[in-house]
Amino acid sequence: MTTDREELEALLYQTRLRIEDNQKDEVLDRLNKDLKFIEELFEVNVDGIDPLYHVIDLPEYLREDVAGKTLDNEVIMDLCRSGEYGYIVVPAVPAALENSEHQAKKS
Repeated sequence: MTTDREELEALLYQTRLRIEDNQKDEVLDRLNKDLKFIEELFEVNVDGIDPLYHVIDLPEYLREDVAGKTLDNEVIMDLCRSGEYGYIVVPAVPAALENSEHQAKKS
């Protein structure tokens, strides 16, 4: 599997990344090398190998999940900028993107 300049442009658009034109060929070469490596990984025979949960066998440093005192909903609602019917209200994603640089170029 390889990718071309057009797919790189689409990827940059979707991820909202910007790369200078003089660096795109270098990024494309590196991306194609990485894709080739990933293809080779899929060819490795892993029959009979048990899956790992973690590469390094470390003790778990997690604490017990113990229920404790929580904040009252009224306190939380007093701390948030906007709330309605006991829920915190946040801006919708499209509204947050309206003023983005990417939307300005698109129109």
